[in-house]
Amino acid sequence: MEVMKKNRIKRKRQRGFMLLELVVVMGIIGVLAAMAVPRFTDTLTSARTARVQADLQVLNSAIVMRMAEKGAVPASISDLADYVSNVEELQPPSGTVYLKTGGTASATAYTLSGDGTEALFDGHGVNELGKKQ
Repeated sequence: MEVMKKNRIKRKRQRGFMLLELVVVMGIIGVLAAMAVPRFTDTLTSARTARVQADLQVLNSAIVMRMAEKGAVPASISDLADYVSNVEELQPPSGTVYLKTGGTASATAYTLSGDGTEALFDGHGVNELGKKQ
């Protein structure tokens, strides 16, 4: 009988977490989140940069093929439709990408250089994109 009383008293004392324990756990979660969010953001920006670089390389290859076949540079990105499938739907990802100068760039569409020989993203060529070295 006395053992049952002691077990009930123990269960009452061990019913939940103390406030201090919860604060410590929340602090640990906060520190982990503070370290993870910047890395996640950096990874997303790096992925967008890689995608834009790949798109620009495809467009630049299409420009070279068009120049070889027709002897003229394209007037717009849509002139590359014979060389790039769904060129009208080719859009850069939303958000910023890294520039080798240390800055970032963002744009909603790809364009051509003034002489039509290179595809650009926010005025930058494929060789200008990437992390600062």
